Amino acid sequence: MLLMIGFCFYKALPKDLNTILLIFIRMKISKEDLLRINQGFGGNLRSGSSIDFAFDVIDNKKIGIYKKLAYLFRAILVDHPFSDGNKRTAMFLALSFASEYKKQIDEEILVHQIVSIAKKNETNIRNIEWRLKNAIK
Repeated sequence: MLLMIGFCFYKALPKDLNTILLIFIRMKISKEDLLRINQGFGGNLRSGSSIDFAFDVIDNKKIGIYKKLAYLFRAILVDHPFSDGNKRTAMFLALSFASEYKKQIDEEILVHQIVSIAKKNETNIRNIEWRLKNAIK
């Protein structure tokens, strides 16, 4: 199965896509679910501390949905916890997020933001959240 994202084609979507989407939808994704998603893209966990921190933040009910996604993005794109597929995993999460919350995605902007966050090692959560809101409306 191929997924077209921007101008790139990605193979190897996780096997049980519907279950994973359902888990992510309610921001009740677990570390194990995220690992399964990334393994579908050929990666393995190298370091889990930043992901653990992001999941601690996600449990906070006072934080909005974009900010929760921003913490996951920072953990994945800046800290590079996986051996491969960090940007693809972030894109998968963004597409799943947009689908559940019935948001429109500007794929070109989203791809640009993902690459930019990773390249510039953007650690400021507000900036990441702003970038996500720009691409997912």
